[in-house]
Amino acid sequence: MNRMISGLALAAAMALTTGAAFAQTPTPIRMISFGGATNLPAWVAVEKGLFEKEGVKVTMDQTPGSAEQFRDIMAGKYDFASTAFDNIVAYTEGQGAAKFDNFDVVAILGVHSGLNSVLSRPEIKKFDDIKGKTVSVDAVTSGYATVLYQILQNKGILKDRDYKIISVGSTEARMKSLRENAAQMAIIASPQDLQAKAEGYNILAEASVEVGAYQGSAYALRKSWAKDHEKEALALARAIMAAHEWVFANKQAAVEVLKTRTKGMSDADLSALYDRLTGPGGLNKGAAINMEGVGTILKLRSVYGEAKGPVPDPKKYVDLSIAERARAGK
Repeated sequence: MNRMISGLALAAAMALTTGAAFAQTPTPIRMISFGGATNLPAWVAVEKGLFEKEGVKVTMDQTPGSAEQFRDIMAGKYDFASTAFDNIVAYTEGQGAAKFDNFDVVAILGVHSGLNSVLSRPEIKKFDDIKGKTVSVDAVTSGYATVLYQILQNKGILKDRDYKIISVGSTEARMKSLRENAAQMAIIASPQDLQAKAEGYNILAEASVEVGAYQGSAYALRKSWAKDHEKEALALARAIMAAHEWVFANKQAAVEVLKTRTKGMSDADLSALYDRLTGPGGLNKGAAINMEGVGTILKLRSVYGEAKGPVPDPKKYVDLSIAERARAGK
C-alpha cells in the first residue's frame, strides 16, 4: 500500500512539474521588419530575454518591401511588425502597393521619429543636381517617399516635373539602385547611409530636420489578432517598452548588440550610430508614439497620397490602449 501511495505521489509530482513547465513555455511570435539599426530595441528584447520574460518567444525576419510585408501579415504568416507608420495609413486607405480586404493593421508603439537620410550618388553634390534624374522609393505613394517629395519641394524641386521616380522596395533595394545608377537619390536608413557616406556618397539632409516632428517606423499588429491574443499583445508591448528604456540607459551594452548585428563598422562608427539612434529624431523614448509626428504624416499624405483632401483622424491608424494597459501593468 505504501509503495502504491508513494508511486501515486511521484506520478502526481511529475504531472505537476510537467504542467508547470508547459505553462511556462513562451508563446511563439513571428515578427517582420525592414533592415537597419532601428531594429536595435527589438534585437535587445530578443538577446536580453525581455520577450521571454513576458512569456513570448519572438523570431524576426526581414521583408524585401512593404507590399510583401503587409501581404504576409494579412495572410497570418507574421503576428507583429515594425514598419513605416505612413505604410499603415496608405494600406488602411487602400492606397498601398497591394489591396487587402478587411485590412486592420494599427500602430501600437513607436520605433523612431524619422531616422533617415536623403542620400545621393557621389556626383549629386547638391539638391539641384537631381533635376532631370531619378529617385528611388519603396512604394510611390507610401512610406518615406512622401518625405522625400516634401524635402525636394522645400528645395524648389517639384514632383512630376523635375525628376523621375522608381519603386524598388526596401532600404537594401534602394541602395542597390544607387550603386547601379538606376537612381541617383533615395531616402536611406542607418547604418546604410553612414556606410555609404564613407564610400563617397552624399548625405544631403536628415529627414527629421527637414520635415519637423515625424513618426517614422511603428510597431504594428492586426486588431483582430490582438483581440484573440490579448495576453500576447500586452506582453509584446511591455517587452518593447522595456527594450527602448534599456537602450537609452546602456550605451556600451547596446553598442555590443549593434556590433553583433551590424557588420563592417568600426567601434567609433558604432558609437556614433548609437548616438544618432538616441539623439534627435531617433528612437522613441519608452516606445511612445509621436502623435505630433503622426499629424505631420497625415498632412503629407493629404498632399502626396492618392486621395487628396482633409486630414483624417489619427485614431483610425493608432491603438494606444494596448500600450496604456501595458504601462499600467494590466
